[in-house]
Amino acid sequence: MRVCFGVVLAVAALAAAAPVSAHHAFAVEFDAKNCSDVNGVLTRVSYENPHAYLFMNVKLANGQTQEATFQLSSTSNLRRGGATPAVLNASINKDVIIRGCASRNGESHRYAASFIKLADGTVQRLGQDVEGIFGTKVWR
Repeated sequence: MRVCFGVVLAVAALAAAAPVSAHHAFAVEFDAKNCSDVNGVLTRVSYENPHAYLFMNVKLANGQTQEATFQLSSTSNLRRGGATPAVLNASINKDVIIRGCASRNGESHRYAASFIKLADGTVQRLGQDVEGIFGTKVWR
């Protein structure tokens, strides 16, 4: 009995000491006071966990294009809200507008997306509404 209890206690101690991967808060990576509408051509949808991603070609002031990356919510949240892979993929190679908050680390063209206006004009929620504007100021 004592040996069994000792083994259980040792296993519990090892499990408690194992590194745990914690999920980060929005504010750690992105700046809610630095959000803007980004226009461009949607090039790719990556529907993966723990976050989905959208990739867009954005035209720069000098006429060149640069790829912008948008981190979205989890795939389960996206599906629940209607932003399924089929819905997002229907706008690939088409002009879209994505509302995104810039990266805090200064990495250009990396954003957390809150909303997308798809090529057909519908608006899909993609992440947190950190600005509190959904339904009031989003592309009216």
